[in-house]
Parts: sequence; structure tokens; C-alpha cells
Amino acid sequence: MDGGEHPTRIPLRFRDACERYGLTPRALRYYEALEILAPERNGRERIFDARQQVRIELILKGRAYRLPLEEIRQIIELYGTHGPAIQAERWREVLHRQKAHFEVERDHLACLISCIDAEPAHTEPCSCPNLNRTRNRAKRD
Repeated sequence: MDGGEHPTRIPLRFRDACERYGLTPRALRYYEALEILAPERNGRERIFDARQQVRIELILKGRAYRLPLEEIRQIIELYGTHGPAIQAERWREVLHRQKAHFEVERDHLACLISCIDAEPAHTEPCSCPNLNRTRNRAKRD
């Protein structure tokens, strides 16, 4: 997942990489400062080869899954230190953990939405345990 050979990818200049991936220059420089990206330099110009482009795509995918940048960086680095199989295994573990987190969050949000739907009528007490815990804490304070 880190790069390997991609004969169809052409190297991108900094501005082209920003446009292609919908990133601001500041974001791209930030990823470089965190050492997640290491584009080649030709004088002052940065060149993003196939490997760097794959890294950008992994960053974007990881951010879409709400992963911290440090965790994304560690996963990307596994390619060079332990190989693609270990990297892929770690990626699956992280996504499985994140899926479980999203399922809990989805259930919580569904519960809150049902409470909101019942709220204007004031006819039914909310059965959402998270909201009830919040109410109980407020009563104690």
C-alpha cells in the first residue's frame, strides 16, 4: 500500500498534486513536516512520484475513516519496515476497530435522533441511555 511500481502514474509537481487530490498547499506541506510525505526536490520544486501519490491517497483514505495522522503515518511506514503483508494486516485491524467505533456511534446517533423526534410532542420519555445519563448527571449537579 505504499507505492511499489506504478508505471501509469506520472510524477506531479506540488501544485498539480494539490489540484489532483483536492488538498491545500498548507495540508500538503503539513504532511511533509510530519514526515508522512517526502517528495523529491528539484531545486525549490517538489516532485511527487508514484510512491508519494499512493501515500497521499492513503492519508486521504485514513482521514476519511477518521484515523489520527500519527496512526496513518505508522501504517504507511510498515510498508518499508515490515513489508506489504504486515502493513495490510495492520490496516485491516485498524479498520475493524474503527468500524466497531462507528457502529457504537451510529447507535448513539440513532437513539438521539429518536429522542429529537419525540421531543416536540413531549409525549414519551426518551429511552436513550446516553441522554438519560446526561440528565441524571445534571440533576446531581
